Amino acid sequence: MSFLFRPLLRFVACLLALGALGRANAADDPLIFISIDGFRWDYLAHHAAPTLQALVADGAHARRMTPSFPTKTFPNHYTLVTGLRPESHGIVANWFFEPTTGEKFTMSKLETHWWNQGEPVWITAEKQGVRTACFFWPGSESEIRGHRPSHFKPFNKKLTCAERVDGLLAWFDLPPEQRPQFFTLYFEVVDDMGHAHGPLAAQTSEAVREVDAALARLLDGLAQRGLRDRTNLVIVSDHGMSETPIENVVFLENLMDVSQVRVESTGPNGGVRPLPGTVTPAELVASIRAKAPPQIQVYLREEVPEHLHYRNHERIPPVVLICDDHWNIESNLGWARRRLTYPRASHGWDPANENMGALFVAKGPAFKRGHVFDDVSNVHVYNLLCAVLGITPAPNEGDDRLADEVLRR
Repeated sequence: MSFLFRPLLRFVACLLALGALGRANAADDPLIFISIDGFRWDYLAHHAAPTLQALVADGAHARRMTPSFPTKTFPNHYTLVTGLRPESHGIVANWFFEPTTGEKFTMSKLETHWWNQGEPVWITAEKQGVRTACFFWPGSESEIRGHRPSHFKPFNKKLTCAERVDGLLAWFDLPPEQRPQFFTLYFEVVDDMGHAHGPLAAQTSEAVREVDAALARLLDGLAQRGLRDRTNLVIVSDHGMSETPIENVVFLENLMDVSQVRVESTGPNGGVRPLPGTVTPAELVASIRAKAPPQIQVYLREEVPEHLHYRNHERIPPVVLICDDHWNIESNLGWARRRLTYPRASHGWDPANENMGALFVAKGPAFKRGHVFDDVSNVHVYNLLCAVLGITPAPNEGDDRLADEVLRR
């Protein structure tokens, strides 16, 4: 080997070592997973959001992310962090019943047994030595499979978007041995205003501006800590939003004898469970089909269209009613009062409906820059988060297609 060639080999080896070190350090880069509840896929074209637009332009962006059915908040937030569809992780709606006990799940339920059919990413990370911190996320307040995030905040709707950002940034100031690497952050104001006033209303625009200002505050806080260029952001929503004309309401009482069933779901999709000793699910379906308007499709649970992945859990009602976009199923019980605050818009319909599309944006050193792609199912997000964190995912129903699409390799 020549005298001149040895230094060249040492130089190449040094470069390779530095590259390997860079990849190892990249696995330590912080990852913040942000949900803007109810941010429809096309809001970027309708509402001013300069910070989010800049992240889109310089990051990786799906034109539309397809949520899971039902397109509701809790089922989809748990799908995003587990890679399991609602029929597999068991959070099958925002409210539902445990058929064996009759216990009702609501969005304030924290008991372990509701959540332990999936493993959220903060648990996967903690089990593999990665510290996590959740500033709100469905399931993050519960002990799951014997674990919790290292840090979490109980949900407090009174906290402003800016206060949430400041609370998350405070975790970056912890001593290194306590500092998390993975964070969640949740904003619901866009969803609230969408429901109350409609997707394109001025109040929804103002809510988008409020969240956008919170994102700018987050970026500024990271910059002050010298972390802006090192931090990976994944920003999503859980579902879209669609107008709900009050004349498009169909009442359960006009479709069946409600004294024979337990009502387990209303809204864009309805569900009922026949009471013991009354009718069979098949008899009930046949009866409802004879009365239902064409805007409502009625299924036995095992007949629900395959693309909805909504058959294989006992918490799903035996009889499922699915409305066309803009239509809802309601009950006459208490309607005179409820109609006074009936929402201008909602969600829960078939994920294939255009208005149900969600947001996906990824920005940071792990991601391609200026990359736009058409669509992705939210069941693949969990595997992406695990890939960025350098951890092995738990068994799930997603795959690596999103990671392959957006990650720098």
